[in-house]
Amino acid sequence: MVNQTQTMDNVVSIRVLDRLKQEMVKEGLITIENLRIAETTAQQEQNTLSSTLIKSGFLSEEELTSFIGKKTNIPYVNIRNYSIDRNVLALVSEKLARHYRIIPLFIIENVLTIAMADPLNIISMDDISKLVKCQIESVIASGESIDIAIDQWYGSGQAREKLIEELAEEIKQVEKRDDSKHIDQITEIHLKSQAAEKPIIKLVNSYIAQAMLEGASDIHLEPKKASMIVRFRIDGFLYEREPLPFKLIPPITSRIKVMSGLDITKRRVPQDGRMGLIIRDRNIDVRTSTFPSMYGENVVLRLLDKTKGVPTLSELGFSDGDFNVFKKMIRATKGIILATGPTGSGKTTTIYSAVGELNKEDKNVMTIEDPIEYEIEGIVQGQVDHQAGIIFPSALRSILRQDPDIIYVGEIRDFETAEIVVRAALTGHLVLSTLHTNDAIGTIMRLRDIGIESGLMEAVLRCSFAQRLVRKICPRCIKEYQPDESLLVNLGLPSGTRFYKGKGCGFCGGIGYRGRIGLFEILVINKDIRKLIADNASEEQIREAARAQGMQTLFQDGLKKVMEGITTIEEVKRVTEEEEQ
Repeated sequence: MVNQTQTMDNVVSIRVLDRLKQEMVKEGLITIENLRIAETTAQQEQNTLSSTLIKSGFLSEEELTSFIGKKTNIPYVNIRNYSIDRNVLALVSEKLARHYRIIPLFIIENVLTIAMADPLNIISMDDISKLVKCQIESVIASGESIDIAIDQWYGSGQAREKLIEELAEEIKQVEKRDDSKHIDQITEIHLKSQAAEKPIIKLVNSYIAQAMLEGASDIHLEPKKASMIVRFRIDGFLYEREPLPFKLIPPITSRIKVMSGLDITKRRVPQDGRMGLIIRDRNIDVRTSTFPSMYGENVVLRLLDKTKGVPTLSELGFSDGDFNVFKKMIRATKGIILATGPTGSGKTTTIYSAVGELNKEDKNVMTIEDPIEYEIEGIVQGQVDHQAGIIFPSALRSILRQDPDIIYVGEIRDFETAEIVVRAALTGHLVLSTLHTNDAIGTIMRLRDIGIESGLMEAVLRCSFAQRLVRKICPRCIKEYQPDESLLVNLGLPSGTRFYKGKGCGFCGGIGYRGRIGLFEILVINKDIRKLIADNASEEQIREAARAQGMQTLFQDGLKKVMEGITTIEEVKRVTEEEEQ
């Protein structure tokens, strides 16, 4: 396997990279300062510039490869979701694929299209063409994605099938020896033994690695009557992968529970755990949740690539106006800033980005979270621990004795927590937290329902913002189209307005979307809004006043991104339909 620091070392495209450096800076791919740092480091370490850019975290390999493909007019593809026919795969041996760092994709009329990390290498192209005995057309893909594909289709894919067969046979033997008809009757000692077997360890690790490298945020392992369904959540949507035989459910579940520090003997109660992994030099944090179901324990693994770190505020998707407003709000020395939205809306990430912006040497930033999702150097982070008696209210009381300037509270769930948060803001602290409501105005109603007096609320609340995540149109296959006139009329847009969508390509795996971006709705608590809060005005009265003062709703922010070709109207409707009713 090629190490990540060697990712592009042998790519001839790097020989043209010197000519493209200024264009990289011009297009905003990298800053001139970071480019100079990378050049100096590359010289000192006697490494290539491309490897240094990737190793230093200035660019991802996907970004660099895509850029090179664009500038050399070689089609760039993302091969993570390609389904490769076995007959096509048979045209190129695994040894050949690894030697030249290639993967065959498809063949049409004796022309084989292959993805290469180095498609400009004419000698390699000639060699490959002679060996496979057909005409070759090449596209460019990142070396890492090719390594993954080789593992998946030559190595991990076939090896996984072999592992499954071996494990199924082992379990059959255990059942026969125990004279058992049901998998649940296998003794705990057998489960522990199976969980420690190398095949099961490799099998579980291969699924976690594959999910992480496909960009999945979660792995779902769902026991059904005849098999275990495997699904990856990518950009908010679940995609099925190859299912596993029913007989593998107990050892796989046990292995995951062992890795997560859970009790494998407790199969009829939900459990939560955590594990840390290193996958291709990436530091991965995995949160595990089990839930007893009809055919076994349902397991969900949430994956967090800690190597990536917290995105900056400018990377989240704020419009220019909202970005300036939000930065002004978080620079306050006291008060409360609340984020709201459903689970998975990105609000916690935005709060982390804000905390990162505020993390300065002259500030004492402290948190109490459930759980800690990102580790941020320079701040004091605490985690809820019910067994130890550490819950939000008690932790907050302790934090207030630690001389904090800025406090992040994972979530306001009850009156006791809300009351302490209000008191902290009244005594000169800036507090950031989250609530579960539909929109920014809803935070006011929610605090009222919890029991916070309107007079206190209007005195401490600085702003609240709602957030949703929408998928971005794939930049490689984006195309313009004419929407129905009736839709334009309903949206209040001029006749002839053009929208955009992705038609599906190799870069996005045929989906038409790649990555996600935030939609935002920011309610600034100014003098007029404070008066309405103090007067116990209705939700609709506050909403009308906020809109009159320029508050952009989630749908309006989404529509703006539709017009800019960032996302589709279908995506915006999907995440905002309830709010617009």
